[in-house]
Amino acid sequence: MEDLRIKNMLRNHKLAKSIQDARWGKFGDYIEYKSLRQGKRHVLVDPKGTSQTCLCGAHVPKDLSVRVHECPVCGLEMDRDLVSAKLILERGLSAMA
Repeated sequence: MEDLRIKNMLRNHKLAKSIQDARWGKFGDYIEYKSLRQGKRHVLVDPKGTSQTCLCGAHVPKDLSVRVHECPVCGLEMDRDLVSAKLILERGLSAMA
């Protein structure tokens, strides 16, 4: 999962309440606990660029209102959250290698 700096993110008053309501910190602790309990590894990856990078490696800038990732380089068109999840998985797997 992403190694998010939650305390820094709480400084953004537009996001702070939502982040606190969702209890992101506790969620991360829970995921780590469950992973270890199942004998799995819990890997934190650098979150830099996960929502602005294509699977091909191209930088594709977009603001939060844009929900579909469209890469002008390779033509990939996919939900932006799915692309980010695949990038996080790729980074986690390479960190374990």
